Amino acid sequence: MSFVIPTLKTLALKGATKEFISVSTRLFGKTLGISQQMASNRLVKLAEMELIKRRRSGRGGQDILITREGMALLRKEYGDYQRIFQEARDIELSGKVSSGLGEGQYYLGQVEYIDQIEQMLGFKPFPGTLNITVTPEEYSKLDLLPDSAIIQIGGFEADGRTFGKADCIPASIDKIECAIIIPKRSHHTDVLEIISASQLRSKLKLEDGDGVIVNCKLRHCNFEA
Repeated sequence: MSFVIPTLKTLALKGATKEFISVSTRLFGKTLGISQQMASNRLVKLAEMELIKRRRSGRGGQDILITREGMALLRKEYGDYQRIFQEARDIELSGKVSSGLGEGQYYLGQVEYIDQIEQMLGFKPFPGTLNITVTPEEYSKLDLLPDSAIIQIGGFEADGRTFGKADCIPASIDKIECAIIIPKRSHHTDVLEIISASQLRSKLKLEDGDGVIVNCKLRHCNFEA
């Protein structure tokens, strides 16, 4: 739908990224160069797509706020333009160490995942992940990476369960080789899960709340275990 990005962009420029703003469909349509009815229909459609939130205002109008999903689309668009116009370079993500739910240990204990990671990334992963909480702005930097920087891990079935696909992005923390792993089914946009040959939390003497910088690499490489 070609109207989605231009409409979201116009709302964002009016300030709908952080708080509800009052929107007149007549004036909004004039800004977009379309009729009032078409402008109203676009807002209804964006709300149905859960890209914006709408609520009635006190004067018979409506208030609009762009949702997290809507902002994710705008950030992806922004990332695409940066990839077009800026020189390719490694990406640094900063965040803080946080505790996970222990799910990484279970999934990284599956032989099929271990074999693929070892073959494609060059190291046998420690059974567990280092979780790093980041802001949405930091997370969106991943959109700047070219497809060639992403290694795909295939899904499989085992013991009557389906294990999904995942993307891996080669990286390093304090010169220790690692990789960001992003399960395809994940909806998190504020947590980086890091895998490595060693237990990073112990090796780097990290505790919850400690600041960490993850350097994402542009090209595939083989890691030393």
